[in-house]
Order: sequence, then C-alpha cells, then structure tokens
Amino acid sequence: MTTPTPPPPPPHGYGAMPPAPDLQPGRPPNENSFAAGGPPPAEKPHNPWPIVIGLGAIAGVLIIGVIITAAIVLLRGEEDPTAKPGPLTVTATPSTSATAPAPGGLAADLFEGDWRFKLGDVSMNATYVASQDYPDCGPIASAALEKKGCGYAAMGIHDAEGGKLRMLRVIYVFDSEAEATAAAESVKETDFDLPTGSLIADDVIGKWVAKDSSKAVVVGFVTAQKGVPESTVDDYLHYGTADIAGALIFMDL
Repeated sequence: MTTPTPPPPPPHGYGAMPPAPDLQPGRPPNENSFAAGGPPPAEKPHNPWPIVIGLGAIAGVLIIGVIITAAIVLLRGEEDPTAKPGPLTVTATPSTSATAPAPGGLAADLFEGDWRFKLGDVSMNATYVASQDYPDCGPIASAALEKKGCGYAAMGIHDAEGGKLRMLRVIYVFDSEAEATAAAESVKETDFDLPTGSLIADDVIGKWVAKDSSKAVVVGFVTAQKGVPESTVDDYLHYGTADIAGALIFMDL
C-alpha cells in the first residue's frame, strides 16, 4: 500500500483541509518491511473479517477525502485547483439604513429594462437603450451642482415612437431633502454634463424638466425627430419624470 499524495495547499483566503489522519500509527511506511535485525514474526491464525472491515474503513476515508477535495474545486469554480482566486467585488451599502440603495445601484433598480407605464387611460412604452451609475456627480454634472451638495447620480435612456424619440432621465442624489429642493428650484441647463449619445440625433424639438423627490432631483430630457408631435414629447417628459420621482419617494436614499 502506498501513502496517498496529499492535495496541494489551497490559495490564501480559502479554508485549508486538515492533514490526512494516520490510519496506522507506529507502522513503517512500507508494510512489507520489518524492523532491522529481527526475523519475520511467526504466522498466526487470524480472522479475515477485521482486515476486510479495516480496508473498507480506509477506502471510505480516502473516498471522503476525494469528495471533499472535489467539492472545494467546484465551490471555487476553477478547473485548476492550484490557481489563485479572482478578485472579489463587494457592493457597499450606506450605513444610514439597511434598505438604502448603494451609490451605483439606482440604474439597475429604476432604469434597466423596457419602460412600460400605465395610469388610467394613459399607456406609454419605451425601449431600453442604456443606463449607468455614477459614484459621484462630477462626470454628469457641473461643479456648481456638486457645490450644491450632489453626492452621486444615475441615468437611464429609453427610445420610443419607432426610434424617433429619446427619453433621458438623470437622478442627482443630495445629502438632504432641503439641498435637493433648493437645487431643483435653481438648476440651469448649464448645470448638466450629459453623456454623448444621450440625446437623439437630428432632433427638431427638445425639452427638459427638473423635479425634486426625497433627497434627489430627477431631471428629464426628451428629444424627438421630425414627425413626432410636440404633445407626445410633453407626455413622455411629464410622465417619464414623474414615474421616477414617484419611485424615489419609497426609497431610503
């Protein structure tokens, strides 16, 4: 019987397997060898069942060891058990509340997916184009808006009217409701630094509106090409912005 080769040590950060138990303490590694200088021990009658049971127990321990090793490899999700684990991404949650969305999480919650809106007789739909989170407001706002207390932001883009209308909605989150209200009342078009492609090409009409909600300011932009009625632009601007503002009321920002 040969001594099984132990598995390679797991990379740092994983729980290490305990050393394999010594199944026969005191015995030399080669079962066919004897102590030097002495004759072979006399043969004695013996019952074969303890040996069978012992071998069965040894086989069981070895099988369990293989299963544990395989389980560790599967949990790591790697084919090479000696490879180092990849980087771990952790999303932080603000300490103010366990339910508060983390900076960088609003886009997935409010913008990803097609927009389907229905209120009474009003029914509107728009196709998802893109969305993004901003851990700070710098990339999508002016320095003036940051000085007013803007902490982080998120934006979402949807198209409607056969691709002739584009609706962009941006959420600017502030430290307090008072700061958000003051910003919504004083915000100017020059306070926004919109991403390239967020407004439709060859537009003939464009409108925007800002509305405060909780500790955030929701700014809606709707641009449209020739052939889209101005009333349709107004509807998407009004209902699209109000929909996000209403959702933010129930979120602990």
